[in-house]
Amino acid sequence: MKSAEYKPSNDSNSTAATSPKTSNKRVTNYVEILAGWIVDIIALPVTFITHIVAQFVTPGSSGTKILGAMGFFLGTLLSSDGIWQTLFQGVPMFVWFEKTWIGWFGWLTLPFNLFFWLSLAISALVQVMEARSLRGKRPDQARSEFEESKQYTLSSKPTANIDLTTALWRDYKVAGMKERYAGGAIALFFWLFDLTTTFVGRNPFAYTDPGQILGCLVYNFTTMMAGEIGYTIWRLTK
Repeated sequence: MKSAEYKPSNDSNSTAATSPKTSNKRVTNYVEILAGWIVDIIALPVTFITHIVAQFVTPGSSGTKILGAMGFFLGTLLSSDGIWQTLFQGVPMFVWFEKTWIGWFGWLTLPFNLFFWLSLAISALVQVMEARSLRGKRPDQARSEFEESKQYTLSSKPTANIDLTTALWRDYKVAGMKERYAGGAIALFFWLFDLTTTFVGRNPFAYTDPGQILGCLVYNFTTMMAGEIGYTIWRLTK
């Protein structure tokens, strides 16, 4: 009889064949994970900067509020230069279109000057009032006041009554108009005040070169509008 020969089982053969493939697959997975980590580490600064930028461009976020507050402060500071020069006879704070200015050392002493803070406070008030006059009323507010005013009807002017009745009828007829006129007069006062302090502090017609005259005019109007622009930005970010 022939002796029986040992034949390796098929399972052993398949395990030996698939083992290198499994090892290669695991190595590939590890390489992919490691590559992903490396890419994430490299992209971390870019991602961080992207999130910071998003905070400054998303309406209502903390970054936009910071930008709005900075815009209002810088605009108010720029506009306060005319008040600082005209009312308090201060040396110009900025170098543009000026024969002399306080210099960098002078800026270090400004926070200790009471008149500087008064100029800044007056400028902030002027900018807020001017911005309010430019904005006007919101449509919903105007509509609400209009609907409320329609409930007050006015009868014809009394003719057979005493003078007091006629006077009270006239008061009822013009009720609320004095506040409107006063608001317009206050807005006009602030605009004239800003215009006067700005152009007295920097007179564009003191120059003879047309380019300098035009440049100073543009600069003056920019300083007048800087606070309003900053205030509007600040209001939009609230």
